[in-house]
Amino acid sequence: MKFLKNVFAFLIPLLSMLIAFSIFLLINNVVDNYKSKISRDYSIVIVTTLPLQKDAIKELAGIKVERIQNLPNDKIISSIKSTLSDTSVELLKQKLPNFYQIYLEIFPTSSELDDIKETLLQNKNVKKVEVFYKNHNQIYLLLLLLNTVSFILFFIITLFAIIIIAKQIKLWFHEQNVKISILRLHGASILYSASSILNYALLSSLLSFLISAGFLYYVSNNMTVLFPIELHEIVDININIFVELMKIFSLSFSISIFTIFGVLLKYKINND
Repeated sequence: MKFLKNVFAFLIPLLSMLIAFSIFLLINNVVDNYKSKISRDYSIVIVTTLPLQKDAIKELAGIKVERIQNLPNDKIISSIKSTLSDTSVELLKQKLPNFYQIYLEIFPTSSELDDIKETLLQNKNVKKVEVFYKNHNQIYLLLLLLNTVSFILFFIITLFAIIIIAKQIKLWFHEQNVKISILRLHGASILYSASSILNYALLSSLLSFLISAGFLYYVSNNMTVLFPIELHEIVDININIFVELMKIFSLSFSISIFTIFGVLLKYKINND
């Protein structure tokens, strides 16, 4: 019973932290995939008086320009050609401005789009800029908000987990003070004296990792847990489960080990 109590004392804070971290990883992945998805479909339309050189714009608001595509005027002319004379058509071809679509590598934020629009309009050759961002931006900002909230939640839970684990280790040292003193009198190192608490922590880390790994795998294949079904056509997840599990594994054991060694070091300094 005491064994289970000691294991759960480490397991609960660690598991809470890893579940919060798993949620953050999933939402962060969704945000990255959505940014990639809309950046392929999204473009900024500009109207220029003179033809635009292909390499004229390489970067906007710190975001690299993926490509600039010319929108042919032929379709515009053909739609009204029947109502104009040949002379008017020729004149229209000469006077009609140039239309271009600018594709960016990633989807910009609202502030970045404002900077982009302002930058483009500073060019005397550019007469009109249309960013078309409202619909995409609302969903993107919602996902960014979820991502930020999940990170803050993970950060707060991590702090509490470290505090709880540290207090549990101090409590164990207090309970085992006599035993540790006898072992140290016989020449045992502080690390050997605390081997049982290390075993509890490592076992709890392993169990926490296995449970959170199962949670991550399940949720990544059942996204309705995090997002309503109506958003499934918009948001997507393409997660490298092995890489994310390695992150969880590293976090689980590093938090336990560093917390324990921190308390051990403090104990050694105070008692040597």
